[in-house]
Amino acid sequence: MAQELRRKSVHLLGLLFPILYVFTTRHTAIIVVGGLLAIALGIELLKALFPAFHGMFVRIFSPLLRSQERKGGLTGATTYLIGSFLCVLLFDKTLAIACLCFLTLGDLFAALIGKQWGRIKLFSRKSLEGSLACFIVCTAVALLIGLHPVVAIAGALAATLIELLPTGIDDNITMPLISGLAMYLLISSYTF
Repeated sequence: MAQELRRKSVHLLGLLFPILYVFTTRHTAIIVVGGLLAIALGIELLKALFPAFHGMFVRIFSPLLRSQERKGGLTGATTYLIGSFLCVLLFDKTLAIACLCFLTLGDLFAALIGKQWGRIKLFSRKSLEGSLACFIVCTAVALLIGLHPVVAIAGALAATLIELLPTGIDDNITMPLISGLAMYLLISSYTF
């Protein structure tokens, strides 16, 4: 639980992206998130090419890394930046901000509530309690942002299902993209 709390406290820094985006333009958000993604991908490349660099990286960040990240897989920070960048690039400002909040807060509450109080296990050690927390937080965030309740619930449901289901693709990428796509298609199909 201590390692998960450390990881999620760093994950919470992701709230800086939607906050930044509220006060800036899409162009600025693309540059900032894209720049950070370029740095993260550069670090991933250095890890892959230079074993000594990889070893140093693991020693420094070991308390925050999962086992697959220690073995050379992409870090959660890198996949987080990929998902964030694609959201800012593909969706309008309101939807992108909602998706970025889903990624940060929905995933955070799913993990913390699920690990602490999760009793009813569903998939891959994920719990009903964690999934409900994710859904409630994502719905509340979408409503606070000003999305129509039907759109908010659809986006929150999509985010929750992607966070819950073992798709084989990192949910830092799929959660914001699938929830954003669900909300976009709903908004495009109906007048709200």
